[in-house]
Amino acid sequence: MLDEFQKWQYDAEQAIKEWPDKLVEEALKQGTYDKAERWLKRKQPDYSDSFLGKPEEQFIVTIKVIYDEAIHKLRRLAMKQKVGK
Repeated sequence: MLDEFQKWQYDAEQAIKEWPDKLVEEALKQGTYDKAERWLKRKQPDYSDSFLGKPEEQFIVTIKVIYDEAIHKLRRLAMKQKVGK
């Protein structure tokens, strides 16, 4: 059982690293950086009013951080764009 749990943990850690890029890719389908950022913010989960730090609540925090990372990556992409004249 411990091996199975450690594999799940490793797989989850790898997925956490991949999801921000996948979310940015999906968000960019909105057409503009502004719309993409608004899309990410709408999809991002909210914290519970009665946050007690239980494992399932910590998981929501992790998901929120994945969205935060995607938003930061999206902004970095937008900041690299040339300004039109």
